[in-house]
Amino acid sequence: MVMDVKGKTNNSTKAKINISLFCHYKNIKLIYDGSWIAKPKASFALDKNTQLYVNQLLKSLCFSYGHTSNISRLVNLEDYRLYEMKSHDCHMFMQTFIPLAYQDLLPNRIWDPFTKISHFFRDIYSNK
Repeated sequence: MVMDVKGKTNNSTKAKINISLFCHYKNIKLIYDGSWIAKPKASFALDKNTQLYVNQLLKSLCFSYGHTSNISRLVNLEDYRLYEMKSHDCHMFMQTFIPLAYQDLLPNRIWDPFTKISHFFRDIYSNK
């Protein structure tokens, strides 16, 4: 969602039309200009330079043995995506990486819910 991967986001033209029917936010409405429709980027979507920064950070990560698989081999720097993550890797990514990596990259109104969700899942899956 944050990485705005083409074909994998709900930020489509159809979704924008539905949102514009029910919401009155100016920054999410479609812009009609003759024969084409412009779709403004979502406020939570990172630009390409920031996506590259996040992927380079992921490429350089090293976790202790058994914590997750080698995430650096799952990163593709050319198309800003992660490939073949197992469910355990996704959980570890969500619980440990999201609160740290996106803290300075996202506005607080976006980062706070991400962090709360991450902490919620961490609390559920922890061995207490």
